[in-house]
Amino acid sequence: MTAETLNFTTLKNASLRLLAKLYPMAKRGLYRFHGGVFPRYNKSMSLRHPLKPVYIPKTLVLPLQQHVGVVTEAQVQVGDRILKNQLLADTEKGLAAPIHAPTSGTITAIEDRVLPHASGLNGQCLVIETDGQDEAIDNALQVDGSRPQTPDELKALVHRAGIVGMGGAGFPTFAKIPSQRGQIQYLLINGAECEPFITCDDVLMQTQPQNIIQGALMVAEALGVEQIICGIEDNKAQAIQAMQKVANGTDVQIETVATVYPMGSQVQLTQELTGVELPANTHAVDAGILMMNVATFAAIHDAVTHGNPLISRLVTVSGEGLQDPFNIEALLGSSFEELAQLAKPKHPLDYPLIQGGPMMGIAMKSNQVPVIKTTNCILANPPQPMEEALPCIRCGECMDACPVNLLPQQMYWHSRSHEFDKVEKLKVFDCIECGCCSFVCPSQIPLVQYYRFAKSEIKKIKQEEQAAELAKQRHEFKLARLEREKQERDARLKAKKEAVKKKAAAEQAEANASSASVAKKPASAVAAAQAAARARQKSAEKDSGAAPKLSAREKAIAAAKKRTEAAEKQAESQSAESKKKSDSKPDPKAAAMAAAKKRAAAKAAAQNSSNSTSDSAPKPEAQTDTQPSAVDKRKAAMEAAQKRAQAKKAHEPKPKTETSDAPKNTPKTNDGQAPVQDKRQAAMAAAKKRAQAKQPTQKAEPQKTEQAEKPVAETPKNDTTEAPDAKRKAAMAAAKAKAAARAAKKRQADDAHDASSSATHQTDKDGH
Repeated sequence: MTAETLNFTTLKNASLRLLAKLYPMAKRGLYRFHGGVFPRYNKSMSLRHPLKPVYIPKTLVLPLQQHVGVVTEAQVQVGDRILKNQLLADTEKGLAAPIHAPTSGTITAIEDRVLPHASGLNGQCLVIETDGQDEAIDNALQVDGSRPQTPDELKALVHRAGIVGMGGAGFPTFAKIPSQRGQIQYLLINGAECEPFITCDDVLMQTQPQNIIQGALMVAEALGVEQIICGIEDNKAQAIQAMQKVANGTDVQIETVATVYPMGSQVQLTQELTGVELPANTHAVDAGILMMNVATFAAIHDAVTHGNPLISRLVTVSGEGLQDPFNIEALLGSSFEELAQLAKPKHPLDYPLIQGGPMMGIAMKSNQVPVIKTTNCILANPPQPMEEALPCIRCGECMDACPVNLLPQQMYWHSRSHEFDKVEKLKVFDCIECGCCSFVCPSQIPLVQYYRFAKSEIKKIKQEEQAAELAKQRHEFKLARLEREKQERDARLKAKKEAVKKKAAAEQAEANASSASVAKKPASAVAAAQAAARARQKSAEKDSGAAPKLSAREKAIAAAKKRTEAAEKQAESQSAESKKKSDSKPDPKAAAMAAAKKRAAAKAAAQNSSNSTSDSAPKPEAQTDTQPSAVDKRKAAMEAAQKRAQAKKAHEPKPKTETSDAPKNTPKTNDGQAPVQDKRQAAMAAAKKRAQAKQPTQKAEPQKTEQAEKPVAETPKNDTTEAPDAKRKAAMAAAKAKAAARAAKKRQADDAHDASSSATHQTDKDGH
């Protein structure tokens, strides 16, 4: 800046100050940014009292989250004794700053306490009972006093010290520092402190200017920054003088700026010191600018030089409700009310204390909330009578005062109507909530509260939209997955079906090919192959000396014999079962039914016996054959067995009254079948006589039969009335047995004949 330019600027500022006495808003020409207000600062209330030394309360409450980011995790347990500068809480799960012990004592609890936040919510806190000894761990960060030479070394040290932005934002400082040298063009030291009542930064610049300047030089050396500018409002004459004295001979440039609110805001002070207006939604680091508060630079110097973490800070305790406001080096975790009591309240503190200044400060839910790393002021202003908000008169004062050059009136109307989409289009998120619009509003409308409400609702809506979009994406992904799985199943099923069809087609083609090849072979070749196979088989039998193989006829005869034997065994078993059943005492009803069945069987046997007499004559002629076949022999054997059975029955002794009583009893029967019974008896007697004539040699068996039948024959003597029935039953049973035997023999003969004929046919076929 040339001498002529400097002289013009000085003359301009002097003229504007004279004009401001007539028109206060003329002072807005003294600075570069738009808007701004000029409230009563009341800074002398706390500046007229000396800085109080460190005060150690009996109890300290340390919230586990004193910064922007995630909550830290406690590294100690209840009952542990701790020392000053000891690490108490830390985490690696995200953006966070470690917490260290402000003094020595004992951990008495880890519980929820009210946090110093606008929400008034509870959070996890470490409760420390101090012992007053203030035993410390020297060089807790284990530094050697050398300055960091790279950005990474600086970031690591700042992170371990737990340093955050101490101007009120609370953003962890290590996250603001870039990782590459040469990326920062301007390193700005914020000493404006524009908020009314607050004087802690002013006192810090007066008492520790060396620490501030050296801390800034350490950061600039690590990041490779050449331009270091410190901006201080012109109402802090002592601080400007102290800082200029230390900055002489260094790269730090001290700039005096106009006293206007909100000069201490990052955007406004950056524009004032560098002339660069930061675009919306842009970080200052991306524009080559890094700004820190004077207290932050002092904490960095203390960490690099002495290895001390951030455990205390300067706090202004002021307000119209206190008699002796002051600034104090307060330990983190000290109670608001306990510090306010040291300033001698004019009235009982039955009203909420404010964290911060009157423009941007927040009333606490409880006065017992603790001091944290971002607490710069405890304000005790008794509540004033609330004036009812009047309708907006559209004066436009809020628009003229807005330092961000927004349209507060339109944002108010849309926020009040819950038209949040329109509020967002009006750049409500660019609002720094400085309170200038509310300060100048003649209708006493709390405009900032409407903007805060609109911001929270817009964030909530966006979160709901994101959740809905995520749910939609998950649902669509699920549907796509189900569709993909269905297509895969269908493809596998289709492939399986095609494989089955191909296999069936291949088998069918193979079968067709084999049948075609067989059909193409000449019949002579097939016959020759069969003859060759038989010749090989015969030669193999001769060579092995095995027994000759049976012919088909012989096999059929053997099978017929086996069937005959099986039939005889079955007949014997049936007769044995029937005998057992006859021996058991039957039920009267069952006996009557059995008698009826026997009578019916006897009638059928009598008819069959008449036919059998004519068939019995040619049988001896068949035996005269000089060369009987195997079938004839079986027939002869079966007939001989039948004759022997008949001879046994013929030799049974019968009483003479059997024939003579039959006619007598004939009239007594009601069935009207006496002549038929006489014919049957005559036929049976004739058959018995013929059987006796053919086989006179069987005498022993009739005797046994007589002995076995004597009890049966004696029964008619005792009961002459039941003799005919018993005889008829016996005759019917015998006839039934003979008929069954004849049927079995006939079946066996037919089977043997069929087998012999099939064997003969097969032999003839083989011969051909």
